[in-house]
Amino acid sequence: MTFLSGLQAVLKSAADNHVSAVFGVPGSPTTDVVTAFQESPEFSSTSEWFMNEKIAFEWALGTSFSGKRSLVVVKHVGMNVLADPLMTSMIHTIGAGLVILVGDDPEVTGSQNSQDSRYYGNLSRSPVFDPSTPQEIYNFLTASFQLSEKIKAPVIVRVTAAILNDEAEVKAAADISAADSGADLKTDKYVWQYRMKGRYQRSHYANDSVLSKTAADFCRIGNAASGGENSLGIITSGFCYSRTIAVLKSMPNIPVLKIGVVSPLPIEQIRQFLEKHKTVLVIEESEPVIEDQIRVYGNVIGKRSGHLPFGSTAEAHILSAIENSNQPSVPISTNIEMFKRPADNSYFCDGCLYPAFYEMLGRLKEKTKLPVTGDIGCSMYGIVAPFSVLDSAVSLGAGIGIGSGVSRAVGKKSIAVIGDFGFFHSGLLSLIEAAEKGVSELVYVMHNSAAAMTGGQAVYDPENLIRAAVQTGSIPDQSTIQSFDFDVSATGEVLNNEMQLLFEASSKEIEKEGISVIIVRWKCRKHK
Repeated sequence: MTFLSGLQAVLKSAADNHVSAVFGVPGSPTTDVVTAFQESPEFSSTSEWFMNEKIAFEWALGTSFSGKRSLVVVKHVGMNVLADPLMTSMIHTIGAGLVILVGDDPEVTGSQNSQDSRYYGNLSRSPVFDPSTPQEIYNFLTASFQLSEKIKAPVIVRVTAAILNDEAEVKAAADISAADSGADLKTDKYVWQYRMKGRYQRSHYANDSVLSKTAADFCRIGNAASGGENSLGIITSGFCYSRTIAVLKSMPNIPVLKIGVVSPLPIEQIRQFLEKHKTVLVIEESEPVIEDQIRVYGNVIGKRSGHLPFGSTAEAHILSAIENSNQPSVPISTNIEMFKRPADNSYFCDGCLYPAFYEMLGRLKEKTKLPVTGDIGCSMYGIVAPFSVLDSAVSLGAGIGIGSGVSRAVGKKSIAVIGDFGFFHSGLLSLIEAAEKGVSELVYVMHNSAAAMTGGQAVYDPENLIRAAVQTGSIPDQSTIQSFDFDVSATGEVLNNEMQLLFEASSKEIEKEGISVIIVRWKCRKHK
């Protein structure tokens, strides 16, 4: 046995299972996973960063079709982006094993929401493994590649920062031979003899029984107690199981049903467990995914009943829920978090250009009274005090599209701010649509050459693509593109003068119809 963290268990399992390529998109909590792959001698040349999850997943499909195993690593909101090819690949059939390692963020420490990736199992019918220890990460990844090749479809493994950082002894499997690595598996074109409805029907008939058996195989009763008919029982999955066991050290008489595969659920095992206990507490995070599917039995408590909070589930929450399990419901008590303004009134790094830029943009907004749409990333902090200049910041790459909608709705030129990573992720298509439809919008593309909030991964220069998108639009003669370069070491009067030039140029663009793009260039001080 070897003492490994959950992250290290991912690398070990990928190596032992002969994974050929790793495709990742930066984002907490899985950024460090891909970074570790790139720093590993075994994967340094076969692990790559991508700007967009859909593209990363499509590369993995191509790898699978070519008979080689692949791993896609994304954060929870990335599942939204790759959902389109995921849905169809479930009935298309694939070749060698393809696994999606998705990192959820129940505590919302580095994300715009607390989305629960387990829902994508029910939506896409992809099986979802939910490991609770580093050992299970290793085992479940192995099982996932094998299952993927058996059902000829992608498989999802869900992790969180807590389990990636957890450390424990991990026993590796005996050497996995090349015959078990999917090396000879190619995509099966026979599915094209079916109509689209037929492919959907075939996937159900071929895989449903296999998935049900898999769910049952990865379900077990822990805490070694039979429990009487009137006793409390607990159902849990993922890292919540480890927290639950820690709490139950002083309560060894409460049986626990641990679910390893959360989609599909092991319904028969759950039914039998529910029948043995007067009350069953479901402990999970972030959403009541399991709870909602079994509440119909009537003796289920959890998040919906107020016993546990939505989002992350800590040991203190579990203890409180057990202590109040004799109550059918309890008042929901949640401390709604607010922004706490830093002492220096800035959420940005020392020497960052954003504070000066937002001071300039604030003056422009006051002068023009125009709405300003923002984006996710460093730029989003312009929505809170002391700047409070942005009117929205919804999702990565959405700033331009939302700005276009605002412009059409109010009949005025709108202003949009987007980071360079968000632009390449999905903002480029919005710029193309705006240019083709003749939208009147001033777009600032903030090019600091790094995905600064997710580890500083390099970002391409956007200027050539911007010119191609804008100058081939429906009104190219009314569209302009400018670039302003800033020296981040400049301060005081020098920086003020440079920002005044940007203010004056922006004021002129506001008076024009059509698309105006201003590329604001500087080097990120954090990731030089």
